[in-house]
Amino acid sequence: LNVQYRMHPSISLFPNGEFYNKQISDSLNVRHRTYERRFLQGRMYGSYSFINVTYGKEDHDAGYSKKNMVEVSVVAEIVARLFKETVATKQKVSVGCIS
Repeated sequence: LNVQYRMHPSISLFPNGEFYNKQISDSLNVRHRTYERRFLQGRMYGSYSFINVTYGKEDHDAGYSKKNMVEVSVVAEIVARLFKETVATKQKVSVGCIS
């Protein structure tokens, strides 16, 4: 692998520098202006977002997993707004959430 075709350059910057010694190039399709899409207004809704949920509290479930229902609520609200916007604009979007 010497060219990546899926990540926005602002996302590929970290793994490229940390793991690949800056040897991976971004393909033309991800560097094109149309790849820079914003579906929701606001600075935090770019290609990726780090959202600090200050009042969240991790709880343990019956097993070994942890859950944070405040984070779940924040993510659910953002995804609902995103869904509403994409329906209104008839655009397709792919979302990934890591908590």
